[in-house]
Amino acid sequence: MACDEPLAHGFRFVIRGEGEEALPELADAVDGRRAFGEVCALSWSERGMVRHNPSRGFLLDLDALAPPSGALDLFDPAWYGSARALPPAGLLSSRGCPAACTFCSNNVTGRRFRYRSAASVAAEVALLRERFGLRAFSFFDDSFAVGHRRVDELCEALAAVGPTHWTCTAHPAHLDPPTLKEMKAAGCGGIDIGMESGDPGMLLRIGKGVTVERVLDVLGWCRDLGLHTVLNLMFGWPDETDEELDATLEFMRRAAPLAGGFNARGVLVPYPGTEIYDRHHQRFGFTEWWLRERPLAYQAFPTAWSADEVLRCYADDPALDRNFFHHPPHRLAKIREALAAKAELTLGQIARISAVHTVPAAGAR
Repeated sequence: MACDEPLAHGFRFVIRGEGEEALPELADAVDGRRAFGEVCALSWSERGMVRHNPSRGFLLDLDALAPPSGALDLFDPAWYGSARALPPAGLLSSRGCPAACTFCSNNVTGRRFRYRSAASVAAEVALLRERFGLRAFSFFDDSFAVGHRRVDELCEALAAVGPTHWTCTAHPAHLDPPTLKEMKAAGCGGIDIGMESGDPGMLLRIGKGVTVERVLDVLGWCRDLGLHTVLNLMFGWPDETDEELDATLEFMRRAAPLAGGFNARGVLVPYPGTEIYDRHHQRFGFTEWWLRERPLAYQAFPTAWSADEVLRCYADDPALDRNFFHHPPHRLAKIREALAAKAELTLGQIARISAVHTVPAAGAR
């Protein structure tokens, strides 16, 4: 079991999956108020022996969880350079993702999609507006737009709270013109869209569940509604060919006039718990690479949207030099070309958007 790894490196307890119910029970066990064997989803070490209690299953009633806003006072604002409590950077309206992408590790929240009631989410937004004056935030859901009726109800509740501005991440298969219009009317200003490859065959191999044409349609719908989009693309898939890379590069050029920009970096990393890792780690010799090798040295994101900063942070990806899947030198060079092209296209979109929203200087004609 994956939880054996931390136990083998000095940890005594591991909670498998979602921990809101198990953690207070574990605290009771540590204090002697219940037996460790009674805490479902607990893996633990006792006298050199590893024990695994029965699993607990997914949390189904998300509304029953304590709201995170009630714990803000537990954090010292000085840690973040502030003199007062800070509002959260983002909200969760759901957990789980029904997609089956081979590169994604979501073992904690899993594939079973569960969601909070629209009233619960709207009440949290209203509290943050009243307490902190918060008017803009992001939804950090794995996939925000699952379920048309759910999205309609949530957007209606958010619109009733008052003017807010928010962004989210969504699978393109879940987005259509009516849904996007509802999101726009409720304050959505931007959507992070996952696509990963511009090659139809690769999209099938990685379980993305979407077509090139559908993504282009979604980008066009968003553009027409004034919704900013960031399109996620990845490179360096196992057995990725030059032709498949060329297809993604060509797709980037087609998508650039529609998208607001592309994601930074994007070289595939075989994270533990993913199908990509399980299928390929023995073949390519990167078993438990996170324990044996130095951490990937990702640089900080830009603090200013200058050309040099964008190109540095978007086009430089340390995962490329690690070369997990043993791509030949000429393909690594092609991936560097793809990263640079993605950075240049994004920089061009930033410059275009900045020009549109720039107020002319006095006397300018």
